[in-house]
Order: sequence, then structure tokens, then C-alpha cells
Amino acid sequence: MGALPVVFNGDHMYANDFIEQLKAYIRLNRQVAGMGSFIQRTTFTLTLIQGPLVAKWTRAIGAWLDTLQAVDDIPAVWDQFLAEFSNQYQDTQHQQRARAELKALCLKWPEIDQYANNFECLTRVAGYNLANPETIEFFIEGLPHTVVEDILRPLVPNTYEATKEKAIQSIKS
Repeated sequence: MGALPVVFNGDHMYANDFIEQLKAYIRLNRQVAGMGSFIQRTTFTLTLIQGPLVAKWTRAIGAWLDTLQAVDDIPAVWDQFLAEFSNQYQDTQHQQRARAELKALCLKWPEIDQYANNFECLTRVAGYNLANPETIEFFIEGLPHTVVEDILRPLVPNTYEATKEKAIQSIKS
């Protein structure tokens, strides 16, 4: 059921997306034969990891899977696979990159909804909390001076949602 995730070829930029697509596919197909088995799930995943950049790694993981017995079919097999995949392919700099993008993010007038969406997405990736005053400051820093003036007029908002709403109202007026 559902579309298979796109084959992963070793490109670090797509590793996170691959794993998320894979997890969604497995959730959707949990009742399908084999998806409940952690060894089968991992073996299935290896069929979606192909190409010269991943061949050596997939052979090593396959060799490890070949040593497992039925009694070894426990969640730790899947967890170990995900940890190995993460160590090998997932982007270790994604938080730092998101933080840099967040600091450089600026509103392109009058696209406040797009700005807020980009801001919230980058905030999640960066590991920041929207409730923190420092995060709200980042949001304000990317806005034009006239919008910031409107936001800082009394009653000054003290939450991200209130700050965003005041920015939206400022741009609408």
C-alpha cells in the first residue's frame, strides 16, 4: 500500500527524507507480511539503498543481518540499523545550517505567511523553541523596520503567536 520511498543512493542531503518516507511506508504497511519483523524490515530497507556510494555499506549491513537468528528479531535490530544509517549518511550539520538560515531569513514583502512558515520550519530543524524570547527575537530581526515598530507598540506581545499575529496585522494595514 502506498508508494515506495525513492531509492537512496548515498546523497546526504536526502538521507533524512528517505528515512522519514521509509518510516511512513512501514507504518502504512505494518500489517503486510514481513513488516512486523525487524530483521525483514531492515532487509527490505536495504533493497531501497542502492548505488556505488552505498554498496560497501549495504554489504556490511547485509552480512550482519545474515548472522541474526529468529530469536534476534527484536526492536534493537531496527534501532541499530537506524543508528548505523544515521552515522553513515544523515546530515550532521543540519541543525547548524538551519540556524544560519534562520539568522539570515528576511521577510520578502508582503509574504508574511511564507516568512512565518519558513521561520517555524527552520526553528524546528535548528532545535529552537518558539516559546523562547530569543527565538521570538530572531523572528523580529527578519522583519522590516516599520513592522518591528508596529510590533513593539504597546501592548507588546510576549508570545511567538501574538508576535506573528501582530506582524500579520501590520502588513495587512
